[in-house]
Amino acid sequence: MAIKHKRIIDKKMIKAIRTDHCEYCGRLCNIEPHHVFSRGSGGGDIRENLIQLCSQCHVNTHAGNMPNKETCLKIIAKREHTDAETIYVINRKAMGYDI
Repeated sequence: MAIKHKRIIDKKMIKAIRTDHCEYCGRLCNIEPHHVFSRGSGGGDIRENLIQLCSQCHVNTHAGNMPNKETCLKIIAKREHTDAETIYVINRKAMGYDI
């Protein structure tokens, strides 16, 4: 029986990463934090898993439209001065996967 990994919960990080603009479209409006790897799948409240989206982009993402997961990872990678593959690996390790 596999042991379920406990996801990282950090409300302070969610606040710390907030911006005044959508990291996808650049709009200055209501901004919402989005977990690229969902909380339900074990995605944690870490910088590398959080992107700030306006309401419209957030709805679009959850509907399967742009920005998709790959685009979000690239945006986070640029913000964190690294590459999307590194962001992916950091997230998977934080979720308890051996990579």
